[in-house]
Amino acid sequence: MNRFILILLILIIFIGIGTSVYFVYSKEKISKIVQKEIKTEIIPVSPIVRKIKNMSLDEKIGQMLIIGFENKYLDDHVQKMIEQYHIGGINLLGRNVKDKNQIQQLTTDLQKISDTPLFIATDQEGGKVIRFNFLYELTSQIRIKDTQQAEQIALTRARELREIGVNMNFSPVIDYVSDTQSYLYNRTFGVDPNFTGVLGSAMIRGYQKGGIIPVAKHFPGYGNIVVDPHRKEAISSVSNETFNRNLIPFKKILENNLADTIAIMTAHIVLTAIDSKPATLSQKFMTEILRKQMGFDGVIITDDMEMVATRQAIDQAAAEAVKAGVDMIISTYTPVKQILIFNRLKTAVLTGEISEERINESIMRILKLKSLLVSN
Repeated sequence: MNRFILILLILIIFIGIGTSVYFVYSKEKISKIVQKEIKTEIIPVSPIVRKIKNMSLDEKIGQMLIIGFENKYLDDHVQKMIEQYHIGGINLLGRNVKDKNQIQQLTTDLQKISDTPLFIATDQEGGKVIRFNFLYELTSQIRIKDTQQAEQIALTRARELREIGVNMNFSPVIDYVSDTQSYLYNRTFGVDPNFTGVLGSAMIRGYQKGGIIPVAKHFPGYGNIVVDPHRKEAISSVSNETFNRNLIPFKKILENNLADTIAIMTAHIVLTAIDSKPATLSQKFMTEILRKQMGFDGVIITDDMEMVATRQAIDQAAAEAVKAGVDMIISTYTPVKQILIFNRLKTAVLTGEISEERINESIMRILKLKSLLVSN
């Protein structure tokens, strides 16, 4: 009997120990599971992701448009495009400008009626391409000789632009052009491709320090073409060697870790050795080369889609550009064409020609870039 009681006591002790171990293990396991769930729950949702989830398709499509308008004041057309079509940006030309006070009032009025901050953009390159001739810093790129001068000119220009409400400049021009008779030569730095990239990077730093988003242009480079792509088709049969040389300035600015805080503007040029389509409409250029090979995940903006060099109806060209990898479409001159672009892109999404996920990729890039406007 005593032996039986002893065995029973031993069993009870082992069962107790086993139960305790089990409950300790279970408690630890449950604790880890709970902690994991808590960690999952408290991961903050990005404000940009939250905003995109709450945006309508119309709002998303609108953010992909940069438009121009005719007048020096907030007219009915631009008001409609902001309030009803939710456009992402404005391209200011000389026709919109009278003087400093007028342009300050205009940019204030434009931003005031937009739910999302607008890119208010312009071409203030200096030299022959300027929109605000009353500003002080008008030095052309061809006269810039070193990085210190490049950065200081861009910084001064940026501060002047911010003062009048402009927050994006379609500058610098980093096309490598060696022929003095070419279309773009006097708007470039007029130096070799490597130093073009160095000077372009310096100007970008200056613009950023002054609170301006710079737009490097025109990818993949117009090179030595003579024709004006605003008026004629731009076609070049350059060799692969020349093509790769023309890419050097763009690679240089991306090497300088500038990719997250700039945009790149496209060129409507057909480089026959690479693709039969204008670069703006080419997946080969926009996605395979610029995005994948060169690693650019920032905002890609088209040059004005009303230029002859796009080669097709503007609404179809806009859809092709987005499918190629472009984020924002510029249409500066014609109100009806701006609405055609909006409707074509919306229809493309509704019919499944372009996925809404693809649109969301562009909206993410656009809103990330716009977040810099708030911090500046």
